[in-house]
Amino acid sequence: MQNEEKPNRTKLILVMAIFALPVIASYLAYFVWPPQGGVRNYGTLVKPETLPESLAVAALDGSAVALKSLRGKWLIVQVDVGACPRECEQKLYAMRQVRLMQGRERDRVQRIWVIEDGRAPSTALKQEYEGTELLMDPAHALLGKLSVDGDVKQYIYMIDPLGNVMMRWPGNPDIKRMHQDVERLLKASQIG
Repeated sequence: MQNEEKPNRTKLILVMAIFALPVIASYLAYFVWPPQGGVRNYGTLVKPETLPESLAVAALDGSAVALKSLRGKWLIVQVDVGACPRECEQKLYAMRQVRLMQGRERDRVQRIWVIEDGRAPSTALKQEYEGTELLMDPAHALLGKLSVDGDVKQYIYMIDPLGNVMMRWPGNPDIKRMHQDVERLLKASQIG
């Protein structure tokens, strides 16, 4: 009788150990080796600033453009002067590449260049970055809503389809990591 109970007891202990192992492993993984950070995004999330429906900017010809007409798309926005120094071109290039890298989702993304000084960029620059919406903000209505820790020209901003400024990247971003941020946003969002 005693010999029969020993194999059964061993089997019972083995089965209990198998079921207890994941619980013990999860305890060790969380409390002994705690998770690191968990931040996946490259860009900086900013305190969302909702742009008012009535906010208007202007096209290069001076005609008014209601910002609500751009709602429904993810807007990648950069601010710079019309002469567009090298840093400006780097931002335009990054914005174009990130949009193209979205593949069939690229139509959900619109590129915007807010020209701070109101001077039109060169024809060659307009052709090279065709598809980028050129706008002016003479009343600084939009520029005042962009969250900055310095010069607004140092960053590239993301505005969601509902009109919330929600993320920014450095002016000379890692294009691959910026693309991954935008890809995650598009995948997680059912709007825009």
